[in-house]
Order: sequence, then C-alpha cells, then structure tokens
Amino acid sequence: MTETKNSTARLGLLGYGEAGQAMAESLAARTGQPVTVYDRREIAAGPRAVHCADMAGLAASAEMIFSLVTADQSSAAAEALAPHLTDQHIVLDGNSVSPGTKKHNAGLLAPSRACYVDLAIMAPILPRGHRTPMLVAGPQQGRVAAMLEGLDFAFSWVDSEIGKASIVKMLRSILIKGAESIITEAVSAAEGLGIGDEILASAGKTLGIADLAGLADYMMERAALHGRRRAAEMREVAKTLEELGLSNIMASAIARHQDMIADMDLPASFADKAPPADRKILAPLIASRQKTG
Repeated sequence: MTETKNSTARLGLLGYGEAGQAMAESLAARTGQPVTVYDRREIAAGPRAVHCADMAGLAASAEMIFSLVTADQSSAAAEALAPHLTDQHIVLDGNSVSPGTKKHNAGLLAPSRACYVDLAIMAPILPRGHRTPMLVAGPQQGRVAAMLEGLDFAFSWVDSEIGKASIVKMLRSILIKGAESIITEAVSAAEGLGIGDEILASAGKTLGIADLAGLADYMMERAALHGRRRAAEMREVAKTLEELGLSNIMASAIARHQDMIADMDLPASFADKAPPADRKILAPLIASRQKTG
C-alpha cells in the first residue's frame, strides 16, 4: 500500500503524457512509492511509474485513479475503464472537457458505483505536478478531500455538482488560449515586417502589461509545443458555450488556429528540444505558414 500522511490509497494514472508524467513524479516523491500507470501508447516505466498492460490491471492496482488523457479521448477512456471499477474506486477526471462531457463520463462510470470527481487543473502542470492549483467538484467531499489533503494536493473544493469545476476551466481557456492565438497571429506578422518590438510596446501600454514582450514569448512557446492539445480543449470550450446556449465563434476560431500551429510540427524544427521562449525564433516559423490558415 502507498503510505502518505492521512492517506493509504493506492494511486493510478490513466494517461502518461506531460500531465501524467508530472503527476507521477511529484506523487511518487510525496509517497515514496511508484504510481501505477496505463497508457495505450508504449511508455518507458521508471522508478516513479509502474506500467500496467491494460485497464483491468490499472483498476486492480489502484484505488484512486486520475484520468489525464487528451480531451478528445476522455469519454472513450472512461467507457473502457468503467467495467473494471467497483464502489471502492475514486476516479478524478482531470481532462480539459466541457461540463456536459464530464457529466457524460460520470454516467459511464455510474453502473460501477465508483466515485467520479470533476477535477480542473488551473495552471501549467510543470513544475509543480500535483501541487499545481486545481478545482474539484463532485460527491463524497469528505472522503475525497481527506485523501487529497493527505497527498498534499493544492486544491479548492467548488461544489457537489459535476461540471462546476470544469466550467471555470473552460471559460478561462477562452482568455488564455485566445491570447496565445491572438499574440501569435499579430506578432508573427509584425516580426515579418521588423516591427515586433514596436507593436508589443504600444499594445503593452494600452493593456497595462509592462512586459507584454515576455508574455508573448511564453505564450507562443506554449502554443508551439502544445497546439494540438489546446485545439482539442478549445473544441470542448466551444461545446461548453453551446451547452450554455451562447455564441462560440471565438472558441471555434481559436481551435482552428491552434490546429494550424500544430500542423506545422514546430518542435521537429528544434531537433526534439523545446523551442526557446524567443519570439524572434518562433515568429518567422509561424509566419511562414500562417497564411495557410
């Protein structure tokens, strides 16, 4: 059994991308035990993670399971996991999907009587791992909150209703991912004309952002590295707005723009290394293909 202060739950991760790896690293450091992981891709296990061959193995090895797959795979993952769960399991769905999708996923798990929890990760998962600020909503607050506290999660409990955490994440994403796309589009064009510094300085004064140039570097780097995942999330944001009966024009456009960035495969241009956070390197690459959007 994994031993932590106030918690003896065996921990599992469904999905081993950036978020899963960061969570495995920090949780294993916290508990002193590796985390059980299942990912449909072939992954390299290590001292922080023990790889399961299938969903059944994950459910048998872990009582508290964090679902951290891509947004477009969250329901498929929940459906595949459901037959292997019991009422002893807690599944925390940390995927960036709409409240409606979270409720759908909860319904998929309902026959198992497992406790389904809506988990929203509210900041980049690196470098803090499970100490990244999170919002939580769902049933059995006393049981779940005690376990999260025992593992030293940085979380706030929002509500007992599934979807109340994800709605905050979804609406916030319009601003964050939208800013990435707007900055990328504007700065790419400006850099191509040699006026990037001028545009950022002028816009920074108007917006009251002292270091807009630094923010632009950071946001363009995130889009370059994670465009595909961001596009999938923005489609869920568009779905969220549709569920609310509201316009999703901007969310849909942001999804298309992030997909365009992903299609460029920019990380390959940097020999599998993360691109430097420097718009003078990123912008010409993006500008060269932006017209195809």
